[in-house]
Amino acid sequence: MQAMFGGAIAAILLGIYLHLIRVAYQVVDCVTDTKGCTTYTVAYFNDGMAQALSIVGGLVSALVIAELAATKPGEAPAVRALAADASDRSKFILKVVTAFYVLAWMLAGLTAFFIGLYHPKVLPPLTNLGQAWLGLAVASAYAYFGIKAK
Repeated sequence: MQAMFGGAIAAILLGIYLHLIRVAYQVVDCVTDTKGCTTYTVAYFNDGMAQALSIVGGLVSALVIAELAATKPGEAPAVRALAADASDRSKFILKVVTAFYVLAWMLAGLTAFFIGLYHPKVLPPLTNLGQAWLGLAVASAYAYFGIKAK
């Protein structure tokens, strides 16, 4: 029950994160459109969205980093959450869901990073998220691969 509740919360947070990045992308695309797009102005991405993007982005990133840090290098993240006698089907589903989560986080973060590189002043919350994401992505790699100074 605890795993299902935690999984539902994680999925909801990822959905909000992806939605806000999509909206931010639409705003940047519209503002930089030379054909006079007026559907998604900068004002469309309001202060509440900017705050939510920052908070939810941090929560999703923290979840990814924490999960990768708790995973042994070479193993699939979240497998330890299953019972020892879990079926192969359960293990496969967990691996697919976890891979989707991490890949969605990576693609959304990369999107924010590159949009921020090309249009840094159009939507600063997206630019800030992309820059923060880059550092968090490096931290997640260190956490997963267990890179330590000798």
